Amino acid sequence: QKYDAVVGDTTIIFNRSKYVDFTLPYLESGVSMIVPVQPRDDNAWVFLKPMTRPLWLTTGAFFVLTGIVVWILERGNSGSEFQGPPSEQTGKVFYFIFSTLVFAQ
Repeated sequence: QKYDAVVGDTTIIFNRSKYVDFTLPYLESGVSMIVPVQPRDDNAWVFLKPMTRPLWLTTGAFFVLTGIVVWILERGNSGSEFQGPPSEQTGKVFYFIFSTLVFAQ
């Protein structure tokens, strides 16, 4: 009925510290990677490289879908910003999409 050691991730919390004495780990289990060195790419758009065309299209489709859903839900409200001529409503939908993409909360 006694434990000598615990292997793995164990969080030290107040309730456990009443029943168990915690010590520092004997071994440091760090994760490391060995990768080949590649020439540095000084292109400012290098962050776009991992994203494939289907991923960009899917992301764009979901942003447009989000804008359309918000427009459908908000256009019936009398005090909504999505009132006015269709060209103004379309502009506001795309502004909403852009602000969601750029100003993510």
